[in-house]
Amino acid sequence: MNVERAIEHLLELHARAEARMDRTDRQIEAIQKLMKTGMKLIVRIETAQARTDAKIERLAETQARTDAKIDRLTEAQTRTDAKIERLAEIWLKRPPNGNPKR
Repeated sequence: MNVERAIEHLLELHARAEARMDRTDRQIEAIQKLMKTGMKLIVRIETAQARTDAKIERLAETQARTDAKIDRLTEAQTRTDAKIERLAEIWLKRPPNGNPKR
């Protein structure tokens, strides 16, 4: 009788251990799925970040070219302003309608 109870007890323990193992296996599988999903997300994020970095680099290059063009335009505008000033001085020194100054 004690042997039967011991065997029943062992079988019960074994059944509980198997249930715990099944639950643990499901938890491990769920964790594996989470990790795989997380890794996929990390790859997507890194890919998007690389594209963003490339775009930022292109924008910086474009901005540098634009800044250089603006600098050239500013210099040209300064030269134009100086020429207009000289022209205005000449025109202001000339008598109107070709009449000499009095």
